[in-house]
Amino acid sequence: MKNKKIIGLVTSIVDGNTFELSVHSQNGSLNHIKHIEKIRIHGMDKPAASTLSGILAKLELEKQIVGRTLECEIIERDDTNQIIAFVPTKYLKSPFTFNPDSNA
Repeated sequence: MKNKKIIGLVTSIVDGNTFELSVHSQNGSLNHIKHIEKIRIHGMDKPAASTLSGILAKLELEKQIVGRTLECEIIERDDTNQIIAFVPTKYLKSPFTFNPDSNA
């Protein structure tokens, strides 16, 4: 999957580093097929969603990207067929970024 891009609308957040993307693809004709892909953000390791820090990380990601169209670079698919992708930081910038590893 070298340098393959995926573009779609972020529809929901699974946890602090995983989201669902609504993707439109052509099936060889003029018909467009919409499907949902689960995307895990490469290089991002947030706490488990069952913890307070994990809940806050999920809410922060939701605030940043839900409802936005994102273009991501696919790195690979894991053993559950979930996409692991590089998401450009321009999509992940927020003036109120939550960092659960910070001691501040």
